[in-house]
Amino acid sequence: MIINESVTVGSVNGNPKYVIWKGRNYTITKIGLHHHFREGNTLYHIFSVVTDTLFLRLKLNTDNLTWRLEEINEN
Repeated sequence: MIINESVTVGSVNGNPKYVIWKGRNYTITKIGLHHHFREGNTLYHIFSVVTDTLFLRLKLNTDNLTWRLEEINEN
């Protein structure tokens, strides 16, 4: 399901470790695909991650260091 909402992400060494979405904390148990792309001068990183119950696609804007939850699916 496409979400496209702002989220808070905790990261260590550039890798996401947890996501806070709608007041709930989701611990990331596995990082899958990671790639990056440029849109104009802005570099974005895309992470496909897994929690105990969800698959998430996260997008990091490196200009302002904001995260967006782009997509979500249940395990």
